[in-house]
Amino acid sequence: MSRSHVVALLQINYQAFKEGKGKWFDKRVVYTVAQSFANNERLFSDTDYRWMEKQLQSELGIFNVLVQPVRGILLGMLLANGKSKALDIHLLITDYQRLRDVGFQASSYSYFSAYLLQYTETAEKEFIIRRGQSIFEKLKTHHYFLTGAEDGMVAIALAQKKNLKSLTTKQVGDLVEEYYQILNDRGFHKSNQLQFAAATAAMLTGKFSIELIDQIEFVIDELKGSGLRFRPEFYNSIVTLAFLNTLKKINFQALSEYLELLEEKTNLRFYKDFRHSLALGLLINEEMSLLSNNSLNISALTITMMMAQEASAVAAAIAVSVAASNSSS
Repeated sequence: MSRSHVVALLQINYQAFKEGKGKWFDKRVVYTVAQSFANNERLFSDTDYRWMEKQLQSELGIFNVLVQPVRGILLGMLLANGKSKALDIHLLITDYQRLRDVGFQASSYSYFSAYLLQYTETAEKEFIIRRGQSIFEKLKTHHYFLTGAEDGMVAIALAQKKNLKSLTTKQVGDLVEEYYQILNDRGFHKSNQLQFAAATAAMLTGKFSIELIDQIEFVIDELKGSGLRFRPEFYNSIVTLAFLNTLKKINFQALSEYLELLEEKTNLRFYKDFRHSLALGLLINEEMSLLSNNSLNISALTITMMMAQEASAVAAAIAVSVAASNSSS
């Protein structure tokens, strides 16, 4: 599929969601959902979305912590990945409760962790959840005030990665911290976005990779050449592109094309940084699709985890902007 068709499909899904249940949603939420559908070459159905929302409401009951925009993003991601049955909603709620039972926080973000568990066999879920909780605690020992509910998803994703299974949970936490510190030395500001990026580096490599670190500066220079500033919102994408560049030469000209198409064809005129994040996401999806099937480092779970991370970041950014707006009014 050509890049112009990818962006056209993105916009088609945006319009379908925005004209339906997503009418009052923040544009960034709608485009995040639309990107999930475009990546999977699917079309959004408002009818399916409303049906799934009713199933979710009936399972949750009146009092629950799953609020917008996380609720909308989660439903969109489920549908985009072909999970459109009542059983899929039931599994999401059941897995959320499993997470709560071992100590994960009651939070909308814990539902992203539950979403990731749909990619784990039922027989392995208890082990993954407990390993994830232990990893979360290890991350927290390094950054007590930085690590919050949104990092539970990171911990579950780390627990799920096969290339990290030989490591103890302490070793996993130490590996993430090693990446955190060296990325900070390379100019990444200490932040939750940096912890996401460090965790992604650990998931992709399974060990400390100086080759990955060496590619970081190259990728940053390429992004600057395309007009992108070095911002925390891009940290995860920078690490991912640096890793991909160790496997194959990235076509950064494609990024310029995506940036131009998104500026011309989308409704994101006043959301420049998000537009740039979206372009990076489209480039990463394209490059991953070009990898051979025998790549040991990139999997459907990895892609799903990255989409969930980006969705979580969007939800957090919107929550911050809403809080700032309310405090100034």
